[in-house]
Amino acid sequence: MSTETSTHRGERAGERAGDRASERTSERESGASVPDADQLPTVAELAETLGPEIAGLVETTADLTRTVTGTVLYDRFARAPQFPGAVALANGLALSGDQLPGQLEQMRDAGYRALVYKAHGAPETELHAAARAAGIILFRAADSVPWDQLAEILSAAIASHGQSGRSLVDVRPGDLFELANNVASLAGGAVAVADVEQTLLAYSTLPGQPIDETRRNSILQMHVPHTDQNDVDYRRVHASREVVSVAPKAHSFTRSAVAIRAGKVVLGSLWLIDPPERSKAETDRILLEAANVAALHLLHGRTHRDSVRARHLELVRPLLFEPGRAELAAVQLGIAADSIRVVAIGTWNTAGTTPDAVQSSLRLFDTVRAACAVWLPTAVCGLADNLVYVVLPQTTTSSQAFQQEAILRIAHHTRRLLDRPVLAAIGVAVPIAAVADSRLDAEAVLAVLLRDSEDGRVQQDSDDIVADAITLGPRLRLRQIVAALRAAGQLPGEVATSLAAHDAMKGTAFVDTVLTYLDSGSNAIETATRLKLHPNTVRYRLSRLEPLFGVRLDDPESRLLVWLQLWAHGN
Repeated sequence: MSTETSTHRGERAGERAGDRASERTSERESGASVPDADQLPTVAELAETLGPEIAGLVETTADLTRTVTGTVLYDRFARAPQFPGAVALANGLALSGDQLPGQLEQMRDAGYRALVYKAHGAPETELHAAARAAGIILFRAADSVPWDQLAEILSAAIASHGQSGRSLVDVRPGDLFELANNVASLAGGAVAVADVEQTLLAYSTLPGQPIDETRRNSILQMHVPHTDQNDVDYRRVHASREVVSVAPKAHSFTRSAVAIRAGKVVLGSLWLIDPPERSKAETDRILLEAANVAALHLLHGRTHRDSVRARHLELVRPLLFEPGRAELAAVQLGIAADSIRVVAIGTWNTAGTTPDAVQSSLRLFDTVRAACAVWLPTAVCGLADNLVYVVLPQTTTSSQAFQQEAILRIAHHTRRLLDRPVLAAIGVAVPIAAVADSRLDAEAVLAVLLRDSEDGRVQQDSDDIVADAITLGPRLRLRQIVAALRAAGQLPGEVATSLAAHDAMKGTAFVDTVLTYLDSGSNAIETATRLKLHPNTVRYRLSRLEPLFGVRLDDPESRLLVWLQLWAHGN
C-alpha cells in the first residue's frame, strides 16, 4: 500500500507535490500545456474516478478544481504532518465533539484538500459544519469498503492521471493497481486483476471507464460474486493459454480474459471490458503481454509477503515466549515504548485437516496484519499455535482506549472477510521485559471468551467479541482460582464427583438442580422456573441430598464449597 504513514515521508512528499501543484496551477491559468507524464487529478476528477459506490462527495464548499497530490493516514492523537494537497483518511475520527473544529483546522493548516470518513450511521451535522468552516472537502466512504482498500484505491486513482501512459515494464514491482491502469490505457477498456480464488487484487481507476453490476459488486466486495456462471467462466480462463471471450450476462458487458501463469501454475487472471472500435487481435496482443508482466508482479508480491511474514514470525516468537530475548527482539522490531500490551486473536469451530488448519491460521494472520497496517500502524503481529498475537506499544490512557476500539474494528473486519467467528482478548500493560505476562493474561481472557462463545453467551455481531480482564470481571479470576485448585488436586471435589456419578448411573439431575438452586439464591421457586419443573420436584430433590450424599445446604460454608465444586466440574 503506498499511503504515506510517516511524518517525514509525508512532509518531503508533500513539499515536492505542493511545488508541482503550484507549477501546474500557474500553467493551467496561463493556458500553457501540462505534460501528460506529470499530471495530477483535481478533487472533482478524483470524485468522478472513485464513484459514489466507493466514496462520494458530501461537502463541497471548497474549490473542486484544486489538485490532489497524495493520501495520508490521519492520526487523531498526533499532529497532522505537512502534506499540501493531500487527502486524509480519517479512520477513528469522531464525527462530533468539542475537539472536531480544531482537528479540521489543523488539517487545513497542514495543507490537506479533503477528508475521507465513514459514518457508520452516526450523525454528521457537526462534521459538515466544521469542514465548511475549515474549507475541507468531505468524502463519505461506504461503510463496507475496508480502509486498506480505500487507501489503495485513492493512491491508484491519484497516480493514474500521471502514469497511465507509461509502458507495462515501467511499473513498480508489485504495484498491480498501476499495472491495471496502464493496461486499461493501452487497451481502452476497464481492467481487473483477480487471483485463482476470484479475489480482486487490483483494478483500473482511470476516469470515464465503463462499469456494470459485476464490476461494481466485485470492487465493493473485493471479490467476484459467486455464481455458477462466473465459476464456469473462471475455469475456462484458467484452462486456456489464449485470450478467452466471455459473453455478457444480464446487466453486464462482454469481456476478454487471460490466465496469468508462471510456467504451468496459474496465479490468477486478467480481465478487460471489451472496448468499442478496437480490433480483437490488438486487444489479445495487449492482454497476453500484460499477463506475462502481471505474473512477475504476482510472484514479486508473493515473495515479498512471504519474506515479511517470515521475518515477523521469526522475531515475534522470542518477544512473546522467551523472556531472556524479549528486549532484544523488541529493539529489532522497532518497539520503543516503555510498556506494551499483547492481544490474542483466535477463532473456533475450525474442524479440518492439519494443512487446512495451518492455511486457516495464516489467512487469519495475514488479514489481521493487513487491518493493523491501517488501524494500528505501530502494532506488531505474530502467529503461534493457531493464535494471532498483536503487540501494542503503550503511551497514554487515551491511546489505550483508541487501541481497544481499533481491535474491535479489526475483529469485526476479520470476521466479515473470513466468514468465521473471531475473538480478541487484550492483556494487561507490562514493561517489555515482562511481555510474557501480558501474553498469558490475554490467553486466559481468550479461554473465557471461547467458553462463553461455545455456550452462546457471545454474539458474533456484538462488541463482546473483544474483552480484557476488567470487562470479564470476577469470572476470569474465578477460573484462575479453580485452575490452581484443580492443579493441586482440590477440585472438582468429592461432592461434585458423587453427584455427577449418581446422575450418570441413575439418570437423575442432581448436579443441574443443586447448581441452579445455588445460582438462584437458594430459592426453590426460581430454580423450578429456570429448570421448567414444579417447585415440589425441586424441593424433593433437595431433600434427598443429605440421605444420599451427606450434603446439607443450610450452612453458608457448605453452600460455598458445593457451589465451587459444581462450578469447577462444569468448567
